[in-house]
Amino acid sequence: MPESDISQPLKLFSSDGTVTAIRSTVRNNILFLIRDEGEVSFSRIMEYTSLSKSTVSVHVNSLIDAGLIASHAVPGDARKKTYYLTSSHLADIEPCRQTGNNEFRELIRQCYIKYDNVDYRQIIPHIIQVALIEAGIRIDPIMIRGGEMLGESVSMYLVGNTLEKTLDNIVKFWARYGLGEMRIRSMSPLRLEIYKCYECMVLPKVERACCVISRGILTAVLSAHFGKQPVTVEEIECMAQGYPACCFEVTLPDSVVIS
Repeated sequence: MPESDISQPLKLFSSDGTVTAIRSTVRNNILFLIRDEGEVSFSRIMEYTSLSKSTVSVHVNSLIDAGLIASHAVPGDARKKTYYLTSSHLADIEPCRQTGNNEFRELIRQCYIKYDNVDYRQIIPHIIQVALIEAGIRIDPIMIRGGEMLGESVSMYLVGNTLEKTLDNIVKFWARYGLGEMRIRSMSPLRLEIYKCYECMVLPKVERACCVISRGILTAVLSAHFGKQPVTVEEIECMAQGYPACCFEVTLPDSVVIS
């Protein structure tokens, strides 16, 4: 995919204080492959992209020159290298068409009709997020990290002796700070649902889930509960998609069995 194809979204990556925009589909795929799988070999990149050795070399060397990835020799075989990420994904900038602000003003007005406990100070973050979405800018990775930072800060107060106690504390935390009405939909698989979700209640209808801060908080708190073992949280339903509540599915560590 040519770099000049403006129909493709820009992915913004940060490395040592420098922000780099990548539009190439191939290079973005390589970056996300390394992010998701950790260190990967050159042959793995070739397999994943279905490209020739020479073509992959061009893309990999470009990413190295940009400071987004680096490599080191494989122990016992200096001829082979593995590649690892030296940058973080910040945001996406997508091609969009401006639709004007009337739609969003009406959404905010409807929000106050439905949820009269929301004040103007609380609505400001939503206005900023709506304006960014309208401009085609999505900062989901930054917002997820922000949620993780919050979750890490409060996890010492929320983590209990059992998973049930931790979940009960999370439900109370959501209610206490006006983040929504959280309920446990099921334990196996573990699914948490949020009604009147503060994070997305005034956002326009979209195709994908929007509650990335909540994802970050839940990921951090539940990871802390399991002693930093990896926990994956995905939003499978969102009020912004037209569902009555947001629903998060939690993939627990392999060693955890819920009876």
